[in-house]
Amino acid sequence: MNKLKLLFFVFILISCSRNEKIIEGDLAFKTVDFSNYYGLNQNKIDKFDGIIDSMRKIKNPSNDDLTFLSYMDNLKKYNVIKSPYIRLKTKDSIIIVYLKENDFEKVKNYNSNDLISNNRKINFKMKIETRGKEIYYCKGFISIKEVHGETYTSK
Repeated sequence: MNKLKLLFFVFILISCSRNEKIIEGDLAFKTVDFSNYYGLNQNKIDKFDGIIDSMRKIKNPSNDDLTFLSYMDNLKKYNVIKSPYIRLKTKDSIIIVYLKENDFEKVKNYNSNDLISNNRKINFKMKIETRGKEIYYCKGFISIKEVHGETYTSK
């Protein structure tokens, strides 16, 4: 009986030790934004894959090239290469958070111009899972609020 209790405790400990946490931040926008294959048709995906493959053949790739290739490999590895995403401005940085399609439906209609014109911003509180080094995946929204404030945009 004690072995069964120990096994149950270890299982609970392992399942709770995933890289999940609660994070809060504001929706951020970027003028030119490409972070994965979301929204691309297969023809464009094939073209982009060809570009990535040609980058892999460069004899002396730059650090930027290697970082990009590693990032794209991780998007595939963690199965978010075709997932919708948002940019989230936290108190420390701006991160890309990948979403389930039904969660993206809740936020896709926010428009940076409308928010800026009305001096509004969208504040999120969500449960995220860190996959790999810098791949953040939303496990669920806790709250989404439109509040008074400045919407962050970058080029």
